[in-house]
Amino acid sequence: MHARTQIKRYSPPRKDFAIVIDYRKSILTDRLYVLDLIHDSILLSSRVSHAWKSGLLYPNKFSNVVGSEMSSMGNYVTGKKIVSPKFGYAMLVRGLDAKVNSNAQIREIIFHSDKKMKSKWSKGCFATPEAVNKKIIDLTSNGVLICVILG
Repeated sequence: MHARTQIKRYSPPRKDFAIVIDYRKSILTDRLYVLDLIHDSILLSSRVSHAWKSGLLYPNKFSNVVGSEMSSMGNYVTGKKIVSPKFGYAMLVRGLDAKVNSNAQIREIIFHSDKKMKSKWSKGCFATPEAVNKKIIDLTSNGVLICVILG
């Protein structure tokens, strides 16, 4: 399992859950999975956005540059829960890969609800449907590995 290999590599604070985002799948389908690593099961699956400048149905252009409005590749770790002035209940993330997603915090890349978005696409954040946003954040905040899978 890809997530277990990455957990060994990055050694996040929490090893009970992992989030896998499969960007090989369309923005129109479920492609985010919260894995329960204790019970070897998928707790939930959901749609998740990618940045509009990264591609239409599938992201194929990525950036770590501030202001690029593109998605980033690589692995992340979840941070604390916050209330975003723009999006409400949200969760910080930190990129773990130098020059790939290490500017995630500076770029203000977060998990948030897609409720207030004007389209399916974000500016680099991981936006999920309002119905599952809080559950994802409550289960995985403070130290869970996020693995973004590409091609």
